[in-house]
Amino acid sequence: IVDFKPRGVPPLATADEFVNTTCPDCGRPAKREVDTMDTFVDSSWYFLRYTSSHMTDKPWDPDLIQKWLPVDQYIGGVDHATMHLLYARFFVMALYDMGHVPVQEPFKNLVHQGIIKGPDGMRMSKNRGNVVNPETYLEKFGSDVFRTYLMFGFDFMDGGPWDDSGIVAIDKFMNRVWRIVVDSLTVISADQNQEKMTDAETKLHMVMHNSIKGATKDIERFHFNTAISRSMELVNELYRYHSEVASGDMNSRILRPAIENLVLLLAPFAPHICEELWQMTGNKPTIFDHQWPQYDERALKKDEITWVLQINGKIRDRVQGRADMDQSTAREFAMQQPKITELLDGKTIRKVIVVPKKLINIVAN
Repeated sequence: IVDFKPRGVPPLATADEFVNTTCPDCGRPAKREVDTMDTFVDSSWYFLRYTSSHMTDKPWDPDLIQKWLPVDQYIGGVDHATMHLLYARFFVMALYDMGHVPVQEPFKNLVHQGIIKGPDGMRMSKNRGNVVNPETYLEKFGSDVFRTYLMFGFDFMDGGPWDDSGIVAIDKFMNRVWRIVVDSLTVISADQNQEKMTDAETKLHMVMHNSIKGATKDIERFHFNTAISRSMELVNELYRYHSEVASGDMNSRILRPAIENLVLLLAPFAPHICEELWQMTGNKPTIFDHQWPQYDERALKKDEITWVLQINGKIRDRVQGRADMDQSTAREFAMQQPKITELLDGKTIRKVIVVPKKLINIVAN
């Protein structure tokens, strides 16, 4: 007697013989309450139904529940901790006691997202007139820039006030990404391979792996803003490489992976732009069928560091030098620096103290 088709009213409202009744107190015509279930009754087990949404004879397939539960990540506002999350856990614990599900806890991990506030730092409200309309920014900048700004402009768990200048900066950044990929296509297509890496290529190679490592760890921790910062570092290094190395001398063996990995790192934030850039670099099929890039710890080891040179404990110079210098090599290295040679003129060296991979202190009088 109940019609479950969507009508904007509870299904019981369609059952006239249930709704229309007689008041037991006064005997006059009355109507029964039809809104009898809280919305949490449905939302407390939707994740179970998702595994078997097309089944018509039972709510879920036990084998699929065994495979997929518990849910890896639950994301919700702080209010969820005492509302939906509480109800969902209660439901699953009851279903577990009845033998219908294999787990007592439905979710492995909980993260509360922050709130994006109005430009005035207050919660968005029509009464305050500080509501930011996404459509305005989508029309002007597109969804990729909008998405990337939401991830970059705010700490995911803290939120913060909306800032128009922030989305403008992200728009400029995405244009830089587009240009550097397009400017690299000629080298990538020509397949200019060179076995030996120059200093500029070694630096680019190291920054690429550092960006992959940082972005991977940051995304896993929901630090999306710093994950995007890693891509920005790689973009800056790519521009530096282009400015220092002539096009004919560029090494596609280094440049291609740097470009491809840049696009892969940005794909979760700017999927449409990155899909197009992925295909422009000659890659098929979709970028989202490609595995996440891996980093090589060996590439992160710096062959050179900045050595601090001191005379009698006072800093006199900072110079680049091999990181693995032993005591005698480090002493000789320091003595060869023009500024140190000039300051030591006429003095007697009494002792040289070398702190590995950090400083060289010359004691003299």
